[in-house]
Amino acid sequence: MNHYFDQLLNVYWLRPETALWRSIDIQAMKNFQFQSPSLDLGSGDGIFSFIRAGGRFDVTFDAFQAVWNLDSFFDKVDIYNTFDTSLCPIVIKKADYLIDYAFDHKENLLKKAKALGLHKHFIVGDASKRLPFDDNSFNTIFSNIVYWLDDPKPTFVELARVLKQKGRCCVMLPNKTFPEFSFYYNLYIKQKKDKFKFLEKLDRGRISDNIKHAKGKDEWIKMIESSGLKVVMHTMHLSKTTIQIWDVGLRPLFPLLYKMVSELSKDKVREIKKQWIEIFSMFLKPVAEMDSELDKDIEPGFHCFILEK
Repeated sequence: MNHYFDQLLNVYWLRPETALWRSIDIQAMKNFQFQSPSLDLGSGDGIFSFIRAGGRFDVTFDAFQAVWNLDSFFDKVDIYNTFDTSLCPIVIKKADYLIDYAFDHKENLLKKAKALGLHKHFIVGDASKRLPFDDNSFNTIFSNIVYWLDDPKPTFVELARVLKQKGRCCVMLPNKTFPEFSFYYNLYIKQKKDKFKFLEKLDRGRISDNIKHAKGKDEWIKMIESSGLKVVMHTMHLSKTTIQIWDVGLRPLFPLLYKMVSELSKDKVREIKKQWIEIFSMFLKPVAEMDSELDKDIEPGFHCFILEK
């Protein structure tokens, strides 16, 4: 856990709440290992999978070197969906294994992923449609995007189709409690109080546009089994405390922080970043390590399912 958290905080230092969430994700899927041929469905820029695979970046690299349209940050714009050929990640340790295919609907993110040396092939596509792979193609698949889709049922069917017999798939899926942990949902959407409308700026479309499906364990299992897959392992993670830290974090300050950092010399950024990481590590690493012990009277916000065909 410590190694992953440190690397994630190095990359997401201006958004430390992201490092907190993703480090707990990695711990949740500790019983899943990629076996070739493999697919990273919804790979994005590849940073999460690269760090999970043991890759390490130099301290001078972060996830914010190629962002755009910061002035529209609070208008649900994906500031990461851009690519700059002059900016390359400085990898000080390669990943311990390779993943055969990276699949994502954003070409710019796949271009970023190519620079990491983790994936062999890259495909731009829509995971809500028929996947461009033959039946029985993969031994392992990882996906953290199924709940983003309008209808996850056909995608589970596709996962079953492209998995080999006895192949395994790891998916992260929101629990029915997840929306309740969101300030935007609980105060504005659920209670319908206009005085909390400002929380739309905080949410930035996460609950309204991205977290389209949040279900209890039994509901997800029913959908999974109807697709031809079976659950071989299930765990839950991301406590209410953790998610509420993530729900705000430094998100509202990010555009300003980015602009401030952009005005500094590389040496000054390195100096400040080192101190910044030490401070946030002091407060967030213990939260990551004790996530499973927090809020035991409330079901956590996410499921991790390992499925088999």
